[in-house]
Amino acid sequence: MMITEGSAPTERAGRYLKQVLSHFSHKIEVELAEDRGTAVFGAGRAELTATPEALVVRIEAADAEQAATVERVIVSHAERFGEKDGLKFGQFTPVVAA
Repeated sequence: MMITEGSAPTERAGRYLKQVLSHFSHKIEVELAEDRGTAVFGAGRAELTATPEALVVRIEAADAEQAATVERVIVSHAERFGEKDGLKFGQFTPVVAA
């Protein structure tokens, strides 16, 4: 199991969380609550959390390659949606690698 986390500083995290998860809800299993949500991809699971300072993403996948795939998908969409505001994710860091 590989778990990684990354974040993008923004004061509009809730907006981007909803936008990203709504986008994927037509294609995959998505759960959305007020300040958090999940998206289940074939390669793994992404949990998004909106804080007052950032959009935080936690990826759970079988291995590093699959985790990187889910990271690319989430980051590319979130950064495209937040391009006007300069939304950028930093490096994802491993939390658990087994």
